[in-house]
Amino acid sequence: MSNEELNECLKCFYTSATKKDRTYYRNTSMKSIRAAIDRFLRLPPHNKPFSIISDAVFTGANKVLDAFVKDLRRTGKVAEIVHKKAVSNDQNQRLFESGELGPADSQNSAQMQRTPWFYLTLFFGGRGRENQRQLTPGMLSLRKTPQGVKYFELNRRQAGSLPSTKNHQGGLGDPEDKSDMKIFAVAGSQRCPVKTIKNYLDHLNPMSEALFQKPRDDQSQKFCPADDKVWYCNSPVGSSTLDNMLKNMSSRAGIEPHLTNHCLRATAVTVLSDHNCETRHIKSVTGHRSDQAVESYNDRPSIEQQKKMSHVLSDFVSVGATEASPSTSVSVEDEKENECDGQQDRQAQSEGTVLVQNQFVSRTEVRQSERRSFPQVFFNCNV
Repeated sequence: MSNEELNECLKCFYTSATKKDRTYYRNTSMKSIRAAIDRFLRLPPHNKPFSIISDAVFTGANKVLDAFVKDLRRTGKVAEIVHKKAVSNDQNQRLFESGELGPADSQNSAQMQRTPWFYLTLFFGGRGRENQRQLTPGMLSLRKTPQGVKYFELNRRQAGSLPSTKNHQGGLGDPEDKSDMKIFAVAGSQRCPVKTIKNYLDHLNPMSEALFQKPRDDQSQKFCPADDKVWYCNSPVGSSTLDNMLKNMSSRAGIEPHLTNHCLRATAVTVLSDHNCETRHIKSVTGHRSDQAVESYNDRPSIEQQKKMSHVLSDFVSVGATEASPSTSVSVEDEKENECDGQQDRQAQSEGTVLVQNQFVSRTEVRQSERRSFPQVFFNCNV
């Protein structure tokens, strides 16, 4: 097949590629598919000397692809990309209030497992679906500072404690993974992450090497958390369960739309950045290789920031309406009440859960489209 013939084939392919449910791919997915085809042709055993992305002979196919994805966006045939958002203060509090997360001295085996999982995923800033099934208790080290403050960190001396990830695959050209996060104790807090993780480790089944083990049935008469030392079975939690841990937790807590494991990675970056932690320090937590990757999380405001901006615009609209229309004026008492409510709202925005000096601290404990077909003349026009 000549390059010209391949160019025509690519035109047809780009405009007809769909998913199994007959919906179209997004812009980013089509770019990835094109890159995969280009890589397939250039690598052995094909070793093609051209690139379908950059060579001039394939300009026609690339222009067709560009026009096609623009038309899909214009006509509403594809949905917007939904980025994983950080967990908000209200959502975090809801997880605790609903019992999905609990205190460090929890007597519920399932809750006692979910809470350390939440802390470890948040504080270590890892991707929510990466290598959790391979973690073992020996990969966590409990240490003390010279002042006696306890903290957990990954035991880098044990094989597997820093497995390959998307950003650090371990190849000859890959830089060393220098992520080195520590989880410090919070004295006097019922949600102290160090105390919670330590209590969880103390109740694990010694016959299993997995860090996340299936909890025993709290309703069983054979199991009494107050008397039994071992709270977990000699079998690990499955990869699918771990991959959907936060999704299931948020669904049971009534949080809509549901959260995903990756939301905790976004939360770590967002909260640390909001508290003026330097990008190079954040990278040491998340393992990102570039500043741009970290800063991409900050391009999207958090729900608290969006709420603040909404209030600013609402204040602007309200002030304009009050000055222009005397009939809509309110009494002095109502103004004072509204001012008080506004102060309470702003105070509530400053409360909640923050991540400061590697501590996740809670401030308050109280609370399908039809198939598209281009006419044949499309391929002969100037795009």
